[in-house]
Amino acid sequence: MSGSSEAPGEDVELYTSPWVSGTRAAAYFGPISTELFLEDETVGDRSEAWSKAERELLESLRDKARGLGANAVVGLEVTLDPFALSEKGTTGLRLHAVGTAAKLEPLF
Repeated sequence: MSGSSEAPGEDVELYTSPWVSGTRAAAYFGPISTELFLEDETVGDRSEAWSKAERELLESLRDKARGLGANAVVGLEVTLDPFALSEKGTTGLRLHAVGTAAKLEPLF
């Protein structure tokens, strides 16, 4: 899931675990999050829309981590609210991703 704006060597790995075996955290940059809202009428093919939305959501999180100097997001949690209301009062799907931006280094 690499984005085209990504420079070589700047890949941000995503981990659901709060720690990654074989690494140590050189720095933690704190929690980061992003969300995406899909209105019901814009979601035609749900599986295609879900796949595209997931890529967009996670790339947005990676961009935030890169901006902080992180090379990983640990403790990643993605939630879906299928009954969300937008600020305009329309219904749809809200995807939310949260994790901790970190700079991981190998132990050896």
